[in-house]
Amino acid sequence: MWRALFVLLPLAVLFIFALVFGAHNKVVVPVNFIVAQKEMTIASLLALFLAVGFVFGALSLSLSYWREKLKNRRLRKELNKRKH
Repeated sequence: MWRALFVLLPLAVLFIFALVFGAHNKVVVPVNFIVAQKEMTIASLLALFLAVGFVFGALSLSLSYWREKLKNRRLRKELNKRKH
C-alpha cells in the first residue's frame, strides 16, 4: 500500500505540473531530429521526452529485474540440490 502511494503520488504531482506547464506554454519551437525537422510546442516536446525517458527507464528496470529473478531461481535450485 505504502509503496504504491510513494510511486503514484509523485507521478500525479508530475502530471499536474505538466498540465499547468502545458497550459501556459504554447510557444512553437523547431526541433531537429536526426532524420527530420518538426515544429512542436514546448509542452508536447516535454511530454515526448518524458515518455521516452519513462520507456527507457522501465525497460532498463525490467531487464535487471528479470535477470535477478533468473539468478535467484538458479541459486534456489542449486541450494535444493545440495540439501538432498
